[in-house]
Amino acid sequence: MKLVIVESPAKAKQIAGYLGEGWRVEACRGHVTDLPEDALGVDVEAGFRPTYTILPGKANLVKRLLKAIREAEAIYVATDPDREGEAIAWHLLRLAQVGKNKPVYRAAFQAITQAAVREAIAHPRPLDLHLVEAQQTRRIVDRLVGYLASPLAAKALAGRFSAGRVQSVCLRLVVEREREIANFVPQTYWTLALDLTANGVPFTAKLHQLQGKEPTFPTREPLDKLAALLGNAQLWVGRAGKAVRQRPPLPPFTTAALQQAAAKGLGLSPERTMTLAQTLYEAGWITYHRTDGVAVAPEAQAAAREYIERTYNADYLPSEPPTYTTKSANAQEAHEGIRPTDVNHLPNNVEGDGAALYGLIWQRFVASQMAAAVYSVMGAQLYAGKQVEQPFPIEFRVQGRTLQFDGFLKVYEEPADEDDETPDDLPLPELHEGQGLTLVAPRIAEHQTRTPARYTEAALIAALEQHGVGRPSTYAAMLKTVKERGYVRLQQKRLMPTDDGLRLCDFLTAHFDAALAVDCTARLEVQLDALATGERTRLAVLREFWAAFQPQLHTAASAATPPVTASASRPLHLHPLED
Repeated sequence: MKLVIVESPAKAKQIAGYLGEGWRVEACRGHVTDLPEDALGVDVEAGFRPTYTILPGKANLVKRLLKAIREAEAIYVATDPDREGEAIAWHLLRLAQVGKNKPVYRAAFQAITQAAVREAIAHPRPLDLHLVEAQQTRRIVDRLVGYLASPLAAKALAGRFSAGRVQSVCLRLVVEREREIANFVPQTYWTLALDLTANGVPFTAKLHQLQGKEPTFPTREPLDKLAALLGNAQLWVGRAGKAVRQRPPLPPFTTAALQQAAAKGLGLSPERTMTLAQTLYEAGWITYHRTDGVAVAPEAQAAAREYIERTYNADYLPSEPPTYTTKSANAQEAHEGIRPTDVNHLPNNVEGDGAALYGLIWQRFVASQMAAAVYSVMGAQLYAGKQVEQPFPIEFRVQGRTLQFDGFLKVYEEPADEDDETPDDLPLPELHEGQGLTLVAPRIAEHQTRTPARYTEAALIAALEQHGVGRPSTYAAMLKTVKERGYVRLQQKRLMPTDDGLRLCDFLTAHFDAALAVDCTARLEVQLDALATGERTRLAVLREFWAAFQPQLHTAASAATPPVTASASRPLHLHPLED
């Protein structure tokens, strides 16, 4: 009997059906060991050595797994294909203490389909200890921050408060935006546009330059004078041009992009999106959904191209399959983007709560393999003067576009955020140099600079991704934590800090400003990426983090009553880590 260990019972049942007789599939239900709940679990003086214990409630499960491992002739650990999955596999094998005579394999697949599972089993790989080191380092840093900073915050603020390496940065972004809003002083300004016609076709042009500079008008009076001047002037086209522009499709979803689109298009919270995506993944409908990669398997591209040509026509098919590059140099160990496992599984074939999310994933993937949309773009510079030979030092500009070929838009358009100010496509009349124009009326408008908007959950995820805070797979958990602990709340779909959130953020930024700064958190992610590729060592990364964190810990301790003491307060004698 050969044993396969996966994470979820649903996945185990699916895979058991693929493998048949001679195979046993067991589910470990995620991590089976972790740092202890009632102690720091990290010996700082002994090179940050972690102590792992079996998680509460999992002792019987572990016994069953170890028995299955002993009885098996070969073991395939097929936990999720990311750092957490690699660490789960490592912890299980350490507990089992498998002898050298029993073969142990790491099987990793991006989708729960019969072909993908059998391919992974047929071509296993060794356990990637670099990924394990990256996961352990993240876990140790998170424990040091949470376990040592949280009691200080709780004592200083006289309440139940907790700190976290990424959750506190998430809270900080919300609080800083709230402070921006509170301190914002709106400024009034005025603009001038002209309603015009060319050959009887109406359009509108905006003032672009005055005396060679981009003008600003804090009062209306100068614009009234300009409007009066233009009322008695000739208007004509200076330079005009027409071009064809292509709008390429977006790549397949990453985790963060999926959470944002689902929030804007379906009204789903990030945690709900991840729950539904997990269900779709385990049912074999989509590929692995925790990723910031955008690659697409060649066989999936070929299937998509065949579907596009069959369903639409060859015009919607690019000459070559598109390639997409991720923003991150080491994006989730080069995972694929999120896509349907079979493009011929149409959205109307899926039932249940995840149907709408599957439709979004399917549409985005199919669109990503389609031809670009094509627009005809017209732009012109407009002038005014007593006569064409004597223009005033004033320039208006106008630009518009007309969709010529819908391309990928046949299938998918990215859901718009309510804060987006993208104008609709505005077709223009044909304009050519020297063409005379008729002024219908000047349009003078009063505006105020806009107060910064509070974050929606989608916008906050975009900010976290932009700043490099955490991993896409952690965004939903971050938001869930700060909401459940009462540090932020949703009001009309906007995130607002509570009084507790403001107090906690103020304490942490006062005493842990460097360690919990946005850029510091992002730098640690880069270091974890370097760990995952073997470019750095766990001890080096932890030493660097501790050198910045320990002094702040001492300062914060003085603000708490009574002061907190820990191994962190004693001189450190660091030793090399052992396996």
